[in-house]
Amino acid sequence: MKITATLSLASILSASAFVGSITKPRCLPLRMSDPEERVNMEVKNLGTEKKMPPQMSKAIPFVNCPAHLDGSMAGDVGFDPLGFGKSPMDLTSYREAEIKHARLAMLAAAGWPISELFDKKIASLFNLPPVLDASNRVPSVLNGGMEKISLKYWGACLALAAVIDVYQTFFLSSRKEYSPGDLGFDPFGLYPKDEKGRKRMQTAEIKNGRLAMIAITAFAAQEFVTHVAVIDETPFFFKPIWQVLSEMSDNLLDTTNSGFIYPPEETPSIFDAVTPPLDAAATTSAEAASVIPPLDAVSA
Repeated sequence: MKITATLSLASILSASAFVGSITKPRCLPLRMSDPEERVNMEVKNLGTEKKMPPQMSKAIPFVNCPAHLDGSMAGDVGFDPLGFGKSPMDLTSYREAEIKHARLAMLAAAGWPISELFDKKIASLFNLPPVLDASNRVPSVLNGGMEKISLKYWGACLALAAVIDVYQTFFLSSRKEYSPGDLGFDPFGLYPKDEKGRKRMQTAEIKNGRLAMIAITAFAAQEFVTHVAVIDETPFFFKPIWQVLSEMSDNLLDTTNSGFIYPPEETPSIFDAVTPPLDAAATTSAEAASVIPPLDAVSA
């Protein structure tokens, strides 16, 4: 009996040497994760992720920059307060319109004072009536005088604009490397070949165009309000310095010089109600003095 028990105990001990210890493993074995558990983990990670604050607009520092204005377009300063460019297609369309108006405004801002300087000289050379008015102002919607321009001129302008627009819309815009406003017009070879230089040139063009749009609006408003030509309002910008100094010296002796403005000598309206009673009082005093006899006559 003892021998049987001893043999049984020995067999158990020898077998236990080949059995691993029954303890909880440190790491769970690899297995396919539960879909619901993975979704919960992703939602948890998204909730704890730190969000970046929105960038501020360069044009309006206290306003958030619109998401679609990422700075990749030339002249982009984050200015779209009304949210017109809601998609890349809208943004491209508005840039096309902006660059067209900018180029037209640059031509107008240069042509406006040039026409005021040379219109009468050119008209007299060809024996044609000048289109400037008596104040040397160019014809405009606000100044009037648009009927002086021939309909043939307006027709030629519309035809040229239509040809350029059709060429850009149906031929150039389909190119892979096309950018808004790129008509391939570079007769002097000034357009850079590298990407950085091209963006610099595009930025310079759009900035000058935006300034020209403001300038041409100011030209029209200033001439409408003051009834004075731009070249006469600020002659230092448009006339030779010796001519301006000569006109200024002549103006010191002759105030009828049309190149300068003198305020009319008028009585302020605040004195209109005071002047008549004062005049009446002065007249009454003079009449009373004429009625009083001299002192010698009274004493006699």
